[in-house]
Amino acid sequence: MDITLLDHPAVQSGVAPFLVAFVIAGVFNRLSTFSGLAIVAGFAVSVMLSTGFAFEPLTSTRKITWLILVSSVLGLLMAFIVRQGNGIYAKAGMNLSFLLGGLALLWVVWPVLSRNPVEMMLPVAGYCIYAAWMVGVFYRLSETTALAAGAASTVVGFGAGLTALIGASALLGQMGLALGAAAAAYLLVQLLFAKENEAGFTVTLSSGFIGALVLPAAVVYAKAPWIVLPLIAIVPLIAFYPFEDDECIFKNTMALLVTMLIPVGIALYVTLQNAGEIMM
Repeated sequence: MDITLLDHPAVQSGVAPFLVAFVIAGVFNRLSTFSGLAIVAGFAVSVMLSTGFAFEPLTSTRKITWLILVSSVLGLLMAFIVRQGNGIYAKAGMNLSFLLGGLALLWVVWPVLSRNPVEMMLPVAGYCIYAAWMVGVFYRLSETTALAAGAASTVVGFGAGLTALIGASALLGQMGLALGAAAAAYLLVQLLFAKENEAGFTVTLSSGFIGALVLPAAVVYAKAPWIVLPLIAIVPLIAFYPFEDDECIFKNTMALLVTMLIPVGIALYVTLQNAGEIMM
């Protein structure tokens, strides 16, 4: 592929993560623990082609990058620990995921909070609750099917990415879109094999951290309105909807996607309205 083509944002945040995730999800389709790595691999390729991997200077976007990569390792560890404990550690893992989600976002937005502690304390507390919620709910999605988790990851990724882009943050938008593209590839593989595999922690935790960090960062550092957070937070809840057993897998998945797009569509509309008011 021509080097100039690799520099195109559409390739970096869409085509490349989709292709990489599709291959990895296909190769490891029968191993749910490792097939979930397709999502974080697609995200990693997007980062590699755009900003690259570096620690210094440790900006908010680089913090998000490393936190998401670490979340994939955490997903592998949780898969092993919960399986070995026969469910004994599942509740403790969920509580830990709530805590880590909130602390991760606090680290990302700390520069803003430290400069304006009185003014930003309450808003940041709300954003951290949102982050804890997203990671915790996505953790619970590991108990559902890969189709449900993949649908939630896809919609949250594209929703967060487009919201961040409209809010004038290209880097955060690219992160969200990369997740959406990679998750869409993962979801497509599940549909092609037409099997309701279990969703692994590598899928849910990586997606949960991306959803938890990208959107609040767009609210704090860009022009996304805070109201998009509770709207996007609804999306993973829809994945728990109990469909009838006699309905086909494809129909169930499409119903999930369409339903999930409703709060995302509202969030995008509100963000567009907010961006228009700022420009005026």
